[in-house]
Amino acid sequence: MTALKNFYAWLVIARSNLVARYGAAVILIFFVFLAACLVTGGIKTLLAGRHLKRSSPLKRYSPDPALASHAADSLSMAIQIPTVTGDKDGLEHFRRFLKERYPQVFGRLNLLSAAEGSIVLRWRGPRESKEEPLLFCGHMDVVPVGDDWDCDPFGGIIDDEGFIVGRGAIDCKNVVIGLMEAVDSLLAEGYAPTRDIYFAFGHDEEIGGPEGAAKISEFFQKRGLHFAAVVDEGGYIVEELFGRKRFPAAMIGVGEKGCTYFRLKATGRAGHSSMPPKHTAVGVLSEAICRLEAAPPRARLLDVVDVNMRLSAPAMRFIHRFTVCNLPLSQPLLYKVFGNIPTVNPMLRTTLAATQISGSQAPNILPGEATCVINARILQGDTPAGIKKYIESLLEDLPVEVETMLEIPASKIASTESPQYKKLCDVIEAKYPGLPCIPGIQSVTTDSRHYEPLCDNIYKFMPFVMDSALYDRMHNSRERIGVNCLGLGVEFYKALIQEL
Repeated sequence: MTALKNFYAWLVIARSNLVARYGAAVILIFFVFLAACLVTGGIKTLLAGRHLKRSSPLKRYSPDPALASHAADSLSMAIQIPTVTGDKDGLEHFRRFLKERYPQVFGRLNLLSAAEGSIVLRWRGPRESKEEPLLFCGHMDVVPVGDDWDCDPFGGIIDDEGFIVGRGAIDCKNVVIGLMEAVDSLLAEGYAPTRDIYFAFGHDEEIGGPEGAAKISEFFQKRGLHFAAVVDEGGYIVEELFGRKRFPAAMIGVGEKGCTYFRLKATGRAGHSSMPPKHTAVGVLSEAICRLEAAPPRARLLDVVDVNMRLSAPAMRFIHRFTVCNLPLSQPLLYKVFGNIPTVNPMLRTTLAATQISGSQAPNILPGEATCVINARILQGDTPAGIKKYIESLLEDLPVEVETMLEIPASKIASTESPQYKKLCDVIEAKYPGLPCIPGIQSVTTDSRHYEPLCDNIYKFMPFVMDSALYDRMHNSRERIGVNCLGLGVEFYKALIQEL
């Protein structure tokens, strides 16, 4: 109420000042025009919101019980094999497990020696086929366990709620098992593909895939392959977009941001903490971090993000929907109202986040230098070199050095007009009638970026239904996926392989 009173008071004062300067008639015309714009914008916003009334909660159905049960047992056994990146014994055990669990797959498909430690399978289509092949990706390695588990992270238990629990349940043994189960089932049904289909399961995705997907890509390039489409992990089916229970959606990644690490090194006088200088190395580093957090890189609206927001608008609150429905006039306001939403802000700008930090090794010693790592997620249109210059410009008056540790540029953006994207959406529609397909840019990197020289249409989508609480368990404790959810994912992969 106080805010409204303050706004009204400001409006009265502004009107008086403008009338005194420009005359009553001019100001009246201006305010009538402004009111008309607001009314028009409000009507557009309300009309967009009407789409929400025609939407409904996600329609659930049950997968084939035998298929879902077999897939759940397979994923449970897969989780029980620790495959933390770099664990050669664990990864070798996992590869043996796949061969033993799916003898028909490894007997009928060609196992290619593309990269030591990874698995690459080729499902041959007709030799006379002139269609470009397809590539489905996943990865076998997982991140370390971490803390706060209330059960064995490699126990692979299926709990009383019907969830398969353990490290890798949703990142990304669910994808690997889902694809293997789909192929195994299709082979049992006598299905034969109309083109070559490849499956690539890397062994070091969690550290960037330098020996897995990168080497597989080189292998494919030497063979002169070019893929019609690549499907990898990434987006998924959300039950509640923007928290709206009546607005589920299939979120499809059509691009991914780059990932660059910068090391900031602040220098200062070392010595005893009882005689500190005015500014210590840790203090200077803290100032540098605060500046980066206070001045994020410039926001901008990519075409695909524009589409993403317009399709998502019916699920938004009024103020957010207002800014989307009245683009491009409302673009400055859009950056402001979405700037504090963690799921949207990264699609609007390159983000900078301080992660690892180090200083003194003792509580009473001033360090001569303090360092931290800045993780930059690079939006399309920015470059690692350009972001480094930006950081240096913010810190130029501080004794801080900026060093680039790793550079992964942003990916290309796949077309949402390609036949493959339309077929992906057709399968989603067939499985979940009325579910909107919403393309977007994802902040995490995947193995699929290594295949850019081989394909223009790389789509990051996992056909699993997950709410935000479940998705947030990725790289976290008690990672899990539902048995029915996994079974539905297998059925989706079967349909997608047949459709593409």
